[in-house]
Amino acid sequence: MSLTESEKKLLTLIGEDSSLSASQLQYQLQYKRVNTVSKKMRDLEKAEYIRGPYYDINLNAVGKNRIHNVFAEIKFDPRQYDAVLELVTCIDCWEWMIPTIQGDTLFVFFRSNYYSYLTRLLSVIKKAGFIEYQTYSSQNRWFMQNPNFFGSISPPITNLFKDVSIDLAYPKKTDDTQWRFIDLKVMQYLQVQTCNISEIQRMEKREYGRFWRRSQIKYSIEKIINTGIAERKHYNISPYPRSKCYAFLLLVEGDTADVLQFIANFAQGCRIYKAFTMCKDTGFVWCWTSPQLGPELMYTLEGLYPRIHTRCLQVKSIYHPQRKSFEDEHFDFETQRWTFPFTKYKEQIETVMEKRKG
Repeated sequence: MSLTESEKKLLTLIGEDSSLSASQLQYQLQYKRVNTVSKKMRDLEKAEYIRGPYYDINLNAVGKNRIHNVFAEIKFDPRQYDAVLELVTCIDCWEWMIPTIQGDTLFVFFRSNYYSYLTRLLSVIKKAGFIEYQTYSSQNRWFMQNPNFFGSISPPITNLFKDVSIDLAYPKKTDDTQWRFIDLKVMQYLQVQTCNISEIQRMEKREYGRFWRRSQIKYSIEKIINTGIAERKHYNISPYPRSKCYAFLLLVEGDTADVLQFIANFAQGCRIYKAFTMCKDTGFVWCWTSPQLGPELMYTLEGLYPRIHTRCLQVKSIYHPQRKSFEDEHFDFETQRWTFPFTKYKEQIETVMEKRKG
């Protein structure tokens, strides 16, 4: 599907502001009928340009104890891929896994209330000879930049260390809201599936046989938003049909200020999707770009800037990463605390290793 000028404008507009109404979009795009907007949106969704809208859920503000975002770069012999995947998924507080195209590295994002317990589990797998790993812990936000369809396909490589004003931390928790089962289930939908009340109703009925009234779901969504748990409602806009994009992960190390400036300024205003965050002095930038540009861009970025150290890793198709939301079973509604069964995870890892030996 080749995009018209109005479709490019539509994608750029909703990528910048997901709150624009159909009538506002109709006015800006000069469509004759307002229903043209919804038809175009459906067509672009089918063409793999639009997903969402979603919310960024601040789980650090849910419950009485804090949880950590943990990134793990896991290296292994490609012949052991299936075994490594089975072992790592035993640590069932992962939310997404991204394999590299070479098949020897897996990036995994975990959430855990005890960073040290999680790394001990990875150490068990390492001692058995399956993996080497490096972990990064953070409680910072993710920032997202949708593509500008009228911007450059190739990002400029100069002026990337301009001053930026970004608050990495989530807002501090201001109340002691009591969270219910329905609240956490709705958070899961808002995070990775849908914000549509009717869709939530249908999926709950189909998957779990639960019937929730619209008023119940609406109340829960309003509660989540009003307490500041859900922020930055957004669409994920792909610069090209999603299955055709070139996806890579950029790791940036150096002085914290330099790294933050670089990852915030990189590809600004370009036809590139970018999501980024910081873990201490390491930046992570997740990009979708042109399949023609991708390899050249990765080669250009490595070693170009003496102030920072960059590594570019091509990942498999962006349809390939395994992704799920957090598990509500890890939240104790009586105590309002996060708990994770690390002993159970360890037993499952040992069981898999015994099976693999046999």
